Amino acid sequence: MKSFFLLLIFITTMQFATAQEADKAFKNRQNIQEKLLEAKVLLENDNGKLWGKPIWNDSIIVIDFDNSIYSLVKLPNSKTDNGVLYSKTLEPNSLVFVNTTQKYEGKEYATVLNNYLDDKSATIIHELFHLLQMKYRKFNGNPIEYLDETNARILLRLEYQALKNTLKAVIEKRNINEVKNYLKDAVLFRKERQHQYSKYLNDELEIETLEGLANYTGLVLSSYDNKYEKAIEEINQREEAKTYTRPFPYATGPAYGLIFDYLNITWRKSLDKIYNFADIYEVMILKSKLTITKKQLQLAKSRNNFIEINKQEIARKEEQKKLISYYSKLLINKPILKVALTDIDHYGRTFNMNGTLTLNDKGIVYSSIKGRDKSGNNFGNFATIEGKNQLGKAGILSYDKDGKTYFVFPLPSKIEGTRVTNEFYEIELNPDWKIVKQNDGNMEIVKESKS
Repeated sequence: MKSFFLLLIFITTMQFATAQEADKAFKNRQNIQEKLLEAKVLLENDNGKLWGKPIWNDSIIVIDFDNSIYSLVKLPNSKTDNGVLYSKTLEPNSLVFVNTTQKYEGKEYATVLNNYLDDKSATIIHELFHLLQMKYRKFNGNPIEYLDETNARILLRLEYQALKNTLKAVIEKRNINEVKNYLKDAVLFRKERQHQYSKYLNDELEIETLEGLANYTGLVLSSYDNKYEKAIEEINQREEAKTYTRPFPYATGPAYGLIFDYLNITWRKSLDKIYNFADIYEVMILKSKLTITKKQLQLAKSRNNFIEINKQEIARKEEQKKLISYYSKLLINKPILKVALTDIDHYGRTFNMNGTLTLNDKGIVYSSIKGRDKSGNNFGNFATIEGKNQLGKAGILSYDKDGKTYFVFPLPSKIEGTRVTNEFYEIELNPDWKIVKQNDGNMEIVKESKS
């Protein structure tokens, strides 16, 4: 009898747990459906007013971390409980778990992670804007290397501070001239920085057009009430990042966009042009070229927290030297494993934009990165290992040379068939690829020649 009661308790407990899981799964599906429909309503209400083109597109997939994907339209082999939301289990290596645009079953989709849905539709709109943007032009999205240099970081942080002062003046409904004066400081720091590093300007403006406008659009068309406050929060978040090479447009795009809108200028044109916020300011607000003198620069610095910013960046410079020394030993001076991409247009990369390091003129170190071959023509897939993918612990170097993109890994500790591992990364080789050892102790991943 005792055994019977124990069995009964066990069965009841299992049934309760199963019911709980089912309820949790139902609420999860319900939340995903609600968030997609909320974004759809917002974008249908906009109906192309912001950019002259409607942004809503049914080609959006929500990715959950249990390998389920969800869509408002039927995907191949998907199922639905209510005729509104469709779901299926994701095939291995078919999508990268990241907010981006990527091809699935031969079609381009905006993809959004489930844990990014609670931001008033901002991320959904951001990614759908990218999907629209891609129809008109492809923009550079690579990190801008010089922004890890101390002087460049100081000037960018001064610009951030001036943008925050401008947004605060808007929030507090101060005199319009006061708003314009703070904005002038921001553009002054921007022009000075871009003048000093002019060879990077075009790539910088491209990534700002790509990510800055997407982040602006996501915020503007979201259901947030406090958009100016959210823009300041975005600046603060990006300012705290370890590196500025990739995160900066997520701060500058919403700030300049909202300020230009507040000043009621017609700055949004087509989706196939590169946007230059300094030029927009000079042409549409100042109505002349902004000249920069040493005195102007000093006065602007005094208004925008230069002493504290400078102090912090000098201290950071010492830490940066240690990191550069560490990675120079790990990825330049010691034997390494190297591979070149053979089909760069069909190789997906996702990385932690706050965990990169510019390694002098050798390229960029990524402490957390995943690579996925979409064509079968490249060497395979790789990923850094969770928990060990932090700056100062491990990293993978990437650089471009003679029209090719290379990845540099520390030497592997194990090579088992197609699986190549190190305590910090894993590589899964495609068929017909192998590792060869060079006379100098380095290794290279190469394609086997067919006899």
